[in-house]
Amino acid sequence: MSQRRSLEQKRAERAWADVGQVKAKVNQDVAKKYGKLARSAPADIQANGLGQTLAFWRAKSKGGNENEHHLLFSHVSDWVKEQLKINTANGDLLTWIVGQADTDGYRRATTEAIAFLTWLKRFAEAEWPD
Repeated sequence: MSQRRSLEQKRAERAWADVGQVKAKVNQDVAKKYGKLARSAPADIQANGLGQTLAFWRAKSKGGNENEHHLLFSHVSDWVKEQLKINTANGDLLTWIVGQADTDGYRRATTEAIAFLTWLKRFAEAEWPD
């Protein structure tokens, strides 16, 4: 049997860790809001675009790192940057999209964000069912 993990397994592992971090580190109210936000995130990206969705999350994250918007923004941004090997010295995924991304890069970032969020959504539904 191969020891190599597929990209889907890596996405699942990271999403599970991110949901676990939220569950362990923030209060239950913020965690439930994070779960609700994660469940709607893929549809938000498909309807509004990755850049606009990230900008909305960033705008709503003002006021602290314990905010569900900030947490989801960070989780998605960190994962996509890592997978696409985006090197932004002092920026996040939104900074890259606005300043450096070409059409192909933007499309790949959107595809990867939605694929990652599919796992995050599943785990959020399991942890915070509504």
